[in-house]
Amino acid sequence: MAAASERPCNPSPLSPEATERRVRRMTLAITCGMAVGAGLVWDSTVGAGVAIGGGLAYLNFVWMRASLQSIVATAAAGDAGPARRPSRLQMAKFFLRWMVIGVVVWLSIQVASGLVGAIVCGLFALPLAVVVEALVQVWYGLNDEPVM
Repeated sequence: MAAASERPCNPSPLSPEATERRVRRMTLAITCGMAVGAGLVWDSTVGAGVAIGGGLAYLNFVWMRASLQSIVATAAAGDAGPARRPSRLQMAKFFLRWMVIGVVVWLSIQVASGLVGAIVCGLFALPLAVVVEALVQVWYGLNDEPVM
């Protein structure tokens, strides 16, 4: 008999966990594709800039999820007893990610100002992954049987 903490063998492809997993994987795939493409079309420094931007987009997504999960868990725990507010540290972690991204972009500008456009292009990997996931969701909605 499976323990309650184990994941089901065949989760729904439309579940939030499956959707999140696809967005993360697609973000990495788009980042790699854009970085390699930029490196081949322009040069390796542009490809590195795109990779930095895509890495920041991925880090932002993962960090935001963890921060929000912590904040929501704290707020939900208040339902069982006295109302609890998220701690200042939990809230700081949520906003710290923007500071980290800003510092990395600023450092990149200081080191090589030509990379700013490449980094910004890399930051678009996550929104592109979300658009692809929206298309996947539409596909699942139009077809009875999921193909992935």
